[in-house]
Amino acid sequence: MMQDWKTLYEVKGPKTLVEMTAAELKEAMKETDTVILSFGAIENHSVHLPLGADWYQANVLIRRVYEELLAMGHKTVPGFPVPFGVQTNKFERDKLFGNCFLSDRTFIDMTIDLVLALYESGFKRFILCINHSENHSALNVAARELANKYGIKCVVPDWVPPHNDFWPTVLKNPEHQGHGGEDETACVMAAVPELVHTDGVEPYYAPEDTKPVKMGGLYYYGGSVGIFMPVKEDQSPGYIGDPADATAEEGILCYDAYAKWIAQVADKYLF
Repeated sequence: MMQDWKTLYEVKGPKTLVEMTAAELKEAMKETDTVILSFGAIENHSVHLPLGADWYQANVLIRRVYEELLAMGHKTVPGFPVPFGVQTNKFERDKLFGNCFLSDRTFIDMTIDLVLALYESGFKRFILCINHSENHSALNVAARELANKYGIKCVVPDWVPPHNDFWPTVLKNPEHQGHGGEDETACVMAAVPELVHTDGVEPYYAPEDTKPVKMGGLYYYGGSVGIFMPVKEDQSPGYIGDPADATAEEGILCYDAYAKWIAQVADKYLF
C-alpha cells in the first residue's frame, strides 16, 4: 500500500524544469533562453552508493549552477539531469554488474534530440554539465554537431580537472580518489544521505604505477590519454579511495566549488 511507503529521500532547492508546470516554465522563459542540463549514468558504485549516484549528484549540480549564475545576474532555467550515460571506462574497472548504459552513438543522438526539443520550445543557449566522466567525449561531439549543423550555442564544462588542486583543501585525503571515493561519496551524502551506507567500507587504493608517464592519466581527469579497453585485471571493490571518510558537509563544499566554476565558464562563453 502506498500509504505504507517510507520516504527514501527528499528533493530540495529551486524547481527544475521537470518540476515546473508548463505555465511556470513559460513564465520563467520570459526572462531567459538558457537551460542547464547534466548527464549522469546508471552505474555500479559498489556497496555504499546507489546505482543512480551520478543522477542524484546531477540533480543537485544543476540547481547550484542556477544559483551561482543568478548571483552573477544571469537568469537561467535549471533543466533536468539525464540518467543515462555511456559505458564505464574498462581501463579503470570492469566489474559492471548493474550498469545500464547507452552506446556512444545513441548517447550523441539522444543529446542532440533533447537539445533540439528544448530549442523548439524557445531555449537558445545550453549548459551541458557532466556527472559521469565517461560521457565527456560523446557530449563534446553532440555539442559540436549542434553548433555546426544547427547554430545552437552549447558549452560542455568538465569540472573535474580544474578541481584537482581543490580537493586537498576540503577532504581528509589529499588526492582525487576517483570513482566512489571520498569526494563522490560526500556529494551523494549531500544529495541523498538516506541512500548512502559506508559502515564497514574499507579503503582501497590502486597499486603504485610502475610505468609513470608525464600527464599519462585519463584525459577527463586532467591527463592526456584516452584508453577505452581493459589493460589490466580490475582488483578494486568498485571504488578507489576511502569512502568512509566522506561527510555531507564536504559534499556541499564540493558542489559550491563545481557550480561556481561552471557558472564562470557559462558567463565567459554564453553571456
